[in-house]
Amino acid sequence: MNISSTTWGLGDGLLLTAICKIFPNKIDVHIPPDKQRFEKLFKGLANVKISSKEDCDKFAIPDIGGGHYTTRKLRYLFGSLADSLDNRPLVLYFNEEDEQWASEYLKDKNNPVIFTPTCSPQWANVRNIPHSLAVKIYDNIVKCGGTPIVCQSKDNYYDIGEHKLFDLEIGKYIALLRQAKMYHGANTGDYHLAVAVGCNTTVYEPEDGPMFTSSEWDYVHPNHKYIRWNFEHANS
Repeated sequence: MNISSTTWGLGDGLLLTAICKIFPNKIDVHIPPDKQRFEKLFKGLANVKISSKEDCDKFAIPDIGGGHYTTRKLRYLFGSLADSLDNRPLVLYFNEEDEQWASEYLKDKNNPVIFTPTCSPQWANVRNIPHSLAVKIYDNIVKCGGTPIVCQSKDNYYDIGEHKLFDLEIGKYIALLRQAKMYHGANTGDYHLAVAVGCNTTVYEPEDGPMFTSSEWDYVHPNHKYIRWNFEHANS
């Protein structure tokens, strides 16, 4: 079986792992050359083919029906059964050097919490946590005894916090999330990665509107909590 996606952000790639985990190592996932770094997401789950954009488009799984992004893809393969399947992503990637790096980085940080208040630039005006709210969340993590580690892209970031990591290599980020076990932040690819490695998550996302619908991205699972803010707050 060949699968791919027409878009290749971190979240888009991760959500394909929910299909791969049902057929471990029996699927060929086609990734465009400029997104080869996402190959690690499929280690232990699928064979990766670095393919042209045209081939990736050819093997893209179409959406069927409404609801969660991954469930719409699963319906293409399983019909109505897809609505009862676990649609969370899964990442099995393990690298000893990455794990050692994460362990060394975290050893002096009590109760670490990965905090990602921003997202990719193209979604910044919709999914970035409003700056004033982000500061309050950061302060509350500290107040509750946690150590926030602020992970962001240099293309879109807030200058918040003492412990900051920018554009972390994906293998190290997987290890860091896996060992920290806690994610607070925006509904973005980082959040889906946190879900995929087994973190408890608290996600701050916009209320439903023309640019965001929570049912397309939220997981019905007790490990994942969602707190909504409105667009008026974002622009204040």
